[in-house]
Amino acid sequence: MHREILSILFPTLFCIVLPSQVLLMYMIQYYSPNFLNNLKSILRCNCVMQFITLFIACSLQTRQVSNLTPIEIWCYGYVKHFDPTILYSFYFLSQSTTLASVLLIFLTIYLKFDAVRNMNKSSNQKYIVTFILIIPVVVVTGAEIFLIITKSLTSEYQEKLFKINLNATDHSVIGFISLQTIPSQAIFLCIIGPVFILPPIGLLIRRKFVNFVSATLERTTSTNRKQQNQSFINGLTIQVFLPIICYLPMFIYLFIVIETKVESLFEQYFIGVFSTFPSLLDSYITLYSVKTYRKQIKIAFKLEKAEQPIQVAAIASQM
Repeated sequence: MHREILSILFPTLFCIVLPSQVLLMYMIQYYSPNFLNNLKSILRCNCVMQFITLFIACSLQTRQVSNLTPIEIWCYGYVKHFDPTILYSFYFLSQSTTLASVLLIFLTIYLKFDAVRNMNKSSNQKYIVTFILIIPVVVVTGAEIFLIITKSLTSEYQEKLFKINLNATDHSVIGFISLQTIPSQAIFLCIIGPVFILPPIGLLIRRKFVNFVSATLERTTSTNRKQQNQSFINGLTIQVFLPIICYLPMFIYLFIVIETKVESLFEQYFIGVFSTFPSLLDSYITLYSVKTYRKQIKIAFKLEKAEQPIQVAAIASQM
């Protein structure tokens, strides 16, 4: 039953996400407001990371058998008959791109807040935050490369996979996850850590931003300005709560499964699906929350007439 659902769900997700990613890339290139100039490269990079994550997830359609020791990764996707080492490398790549996407989403949230807070000032704090967020991605990528070279490419490891996959029909075993080695522990901690650490920080940033915008709105009577700020706050709120909804419950459940060794088909099949949900929603959130993107979409659907752009003094009015 789970397999039938996933065989339909993954292609559906891909067909839903791909148009939004292409549209967002186009909007970023041609319709980004001035205040987003510093964020354009980050938004583009995030689009690429999310597309890679989704493409690998749809191609591999992995099942993480967490109740086994070591944890086995099964592949049910269209490429299941490819070399297991190549598939396992792509599985590792999807972990890195998922982590990078999560951190980039948080970075855009912080940089938007920093841009509004320091509208006419230069701030070095954003460079420090960016550097800190890059560290987990570098650690995970380095540890994954080390594991592939020292384990996956060894003849003993490949022979073990070959023997296991001789009797496999509807899937192939592409690799194992053991938390007994330092590289594996580093990967696990770097992926799990942001899931629990970033949501509270994101909520704090949202609270500060709402307080800042509320103070600004008290000095204006423009209904249009208030609606623009409210749409941006709504988008920011969804981005903050996205990791809480998509990642937190599933990873808590994963902890329980690993500790108790109870077989849970829901966790095994759908943990990969939940990791792609931010890719599904984030592009739509960005298209909604940035005023110029939203305006161009309305013009394209004849919901609004095209007009000459008006210079607005406040950054938030562009959102």
